[in-house]
Amino acid sequence: MNDFSQDGAWPVDDICSFLQGSWTLSRRISDVRQNMPGIMQGKAIIATDGDGYVYREEGKLSFGKYRETVYRKYLYTFPAAHIAEVCFEDGRPFYRLDLSTGTSTVEHLCENDTYRGSFWADGPDGWRSSWTINGPNKELVLESRYQRVT
Repeated sequence: MNDFSQDGAWPVDDICSFLQGSWTLSRRISDVRQNMPGIMQGKAIIATDGDGYVYREEGKLSFGKYRETVYRKYLYTFPAAHIAEVCFEDGRPFYRLDLSTGTSTVEHLCENDTYRGSFWADGPDGWRSSWTINGPNKELVLESRYQRVT
């Protein structure tokens, strides 16, 4: 997993404004145990939806012999100018994102699996995330790059 250094990171003062909008999404996936690479190319949109904000992701996943269009949805709230609370679609908490320094690291325990994430703001129109997922049944690395659609 990348633990992104703060050197060269772009501090985000208003994370809600920064994240809102449409993004192209490119993700590299590695199943470490099976030595199997994958990629996902798609888009992500973060927009208001009723009382809060919703992250919607859609893309074409190629992972080993698997080929499919995949979807993901998260709920976002912004309790402070530099903080995003990210929840699963059903409202369960996932992680707290603070990009005030331009980088952030998070951790989430999900039953027997541990999710560790690092985030990096490249500038006003780009950001990256890196996740490692370890547990008794999986060992994955996901590296994502987001570029604002203008």
